[in-house]
Amino acid sequence: MVTTESLVPPFLDAAPASVRTQLQAIADLDRRLWTIVAEGRAVWPDFPLPAKDLVGFIARQITPDLADGALDGLRPADLYLACACAARITAAINAFDRDYMREVDIALARMRIGPPRLSDVKQLVRQRLFVGGGTSGTPTSAGKIAEYGGRGDLRRWVRSVAVRTCLNELRKGKREILVDDENMIAQHAITTDDPEVEYMKRTYSNEFKACFAQALGTLGAREQTLLRYHHVDGLNIDEIGAIYRVHRVTAFRWLEKAKDQLVKTTLDSLRAKLKLPADELDSILKMIRSQMHLSLIRHLGGPSDNVAEDAIELDASEIEEVETK
Repeated sequence: MVTTESLVPPFLDAAPASVRTQLQAIADLDRRLWTIVAEGRAVWPDFPLPAKDLVGFIARQITPDLADGALDGLRPADLYLACACAARITAAINAFDRDYMREVDIALARMRIGPPRLSDVKQLVRQRLFVGGGTSGTPTSAGKIAEYGGRGDLRRWVRSVAVRTCLNELRKGKREILVDDENMIAQHAITTDDPEVEYMKRTYSNEFKACFAQALGTLGAREQTLLRYHHVDGLNIDEIGAIYRVHRVTAFRWLEKAKDQLVKTTLDSLRAKLKLPADELDSILKMIRSQMHLSLIRHLGGPSDNVAEDAIELDASEIEEVETK
């Protein structure tokens, strides 16, 4: 008869002291732990991982609010891979690079991050995932991958780490858009305007810039951040909704309201300043809309201190897992 070592002691030892009593009360605890180990090994048979290491990895993520259902809804295969990567098992990291780093490409592509920045941000993401703190290049702990709790899809979790890393870089002002270079801005100007709008742009350029800046300053902090996310950082509606943890329809309405307010205030200011006849207002309105994207890049393209917590297509439990600790 083969006796299987109990996984309960290493599981409880690794768990926070505040939740051990609740965890110990879980029915059939040892069998459930061994089932998780077996399911993980079945998917990743090429890199054996000690069972006690995996259950310890799971236990360390359990908070008091999760204790009662600590083993419910876990993703054994994802947890097994994450634990093996945190343990710096070479075969596991190679498997992660092969099967999961593509999620970083997906996340950064949706943020319109292109070469050469793409390769730089990917390297930063990889370092954040696998390299912990330390000095002289020697890590003293596992990277971000050690914080994965197994309650959401690992692929989506990796995308959220990529988005957070990228936005952190944008906060530092390392953007490659030179927002003060008028020649560069002109090269990216919309060229499909009709002749009347082009005339308005040439004639009222200085007035437009002054009125636009004034109108932008009247917007609230959230409205300015929404416009920055969309026009400067290149986030789409789904990603903005995930950041604020609201439905994409709500995020769309917020963004459109901010745009409409900006256009209206700019138009009102121009109309008052220039005393324009009614028949020119339509052309002025077209001019404002045609210049909005580049004008927002010019004004909001620098680093911002007013940035919400970022995530990407996550539900509440997944967002909690990727919060910076």
